[in-house]
Amino acid sequence: MKLAYIRWKDAVAEEATNSDPKTPQARLVELQEIGFLLDENEEAVVIGMEYHEDADVRPGRWRLHIPRVSIQEMRVVELDKAFSRRRRKTV
Repeated sequence: MKLAYIRWKDAVAEEATNSDPKTPQARLVELQEIGFLLDENEEAVVIGMEYHEDADVRPGRWRLHIPRVSIQEMRVVELDKAFSRRRRKTV
């Protein structure tokens, strides 16, 4: 199982009551997501927040599909290496 950290940009909605001109780049928001890497292809990466290795339960309670063109940074690590078990200190 792999764990993914993804930093990406997405659209922002705003109310148009203000008449000041806005530049498009100033209105993008940068997001950071961490989840289980469920799938990926040329277009998108799919991460989920929960994973269960049971044939009757589908992986990911919710899934986030992030377009590759929006990804600024992506790091993937094996789960057991991300959270290795600590050794107990002997006294």
